[in-house]
Amino acid sequence: MDLIAFRVLAAVPKVIGAILIVLAILKYRRLLKRAAETNYESMQQSSLQEKGALFMLYLFLAGFIIGTVDTFFRIEDPMYLFISLIFLLGSLFIYLSIAAQEKLFLRLREKTMETMKTFVKAIDMKDSYTKGHSTHVFEIVSLIYEELDKPQKDEIEKPKLLDAALLHDIGKMGIKDEILNKPDGLTPEEWEVIKTHPLNGSRMLEDTCYFEIADWVLYHHERMDGKGYYGLSPDEIPIESKLIAVADTYSALRTDRVYRRKKTHAEAVAIMEEAAGAQLDTAIVERFLQVDEGSLERLRY
Repeated sequence: MDLIAFRVLAAVPKVIGAILIVLAILKYRRLLKRAAETNYESMQQSSLQEKGALFMLYLFLAGFIIGTVDTFFRIEDPMYLFISLIFLLGSLFIYLSIAAQEKLFLRLREKTMETMKTFVKAIDMKDSYTKGHSTHVFEIVSLIYEELDKPQKDEIEKPKLLDAALLHDIGKMGIKDEILNKPDGLTPEEWEVIKTHPLNGSRMLEDTCYFEIADWVLYHHERMDGKGYYGLSPDEIPIESKLIAVADTYSALRTDRVYRRKKTHAEAVAIMEEAAGAQLDTAIVERFLQVDEGSLERLRY
């Protein structure tokens, strides 16, 4: 075999291997970012382990680059061509392993969402008047989040925010059906029972991997004027709870209740603007007003 042809033939597997390693690095970095945004502390791997794996990938890439250059200084040797093919298979194995890990991560996230939606369905079965409310709040929060400034988005971990939005009423599972579904007005005593649902939900989450969002659920009925369930000041209320409160209010206003008919979008917006600064966070209400009305109307409830 001609020496130049041999060297080119030997270099091809290394070039392909280098490309596969680059793709593997990009895929692994994306996986680490998703895991950091989505996983809770109890689910996260050691940072040292992740950095070590990424460092090894960079070493592999450097090896392929050096090997490719070295190929053009080698003498003709069939065994060397065989070794190049072995290294190519190694890079393919690394790429496929990371791709499989990414698919597994996405499937686990889907299973987690399915589990949460099961809890939400259980709430819907108990509270017939607010069926679909939790999912509606989840979708509204997602729309509001997209309207936030970048510094605000950087402050918030969106997947965890959406988890809290979906589970914000999970504490209603601990309230008697006859109170949740009472067709007429609640007595003061019954109203106090209803007001325990954020605390119930927080306690349910504290003993799970979702403990990080327990406070967001606990404080989603706090008010800017300090007259919420726990009397927190605006600075003490997590921004995630403030977002859920705005979405929760709009969802409630746009829903038929036994004591009133649902409001139109314009009516709901007017009420929320009036509540800004007292019940709701003014800045977040302003962001909510930036959400396209058509997007809100398309949400199923």
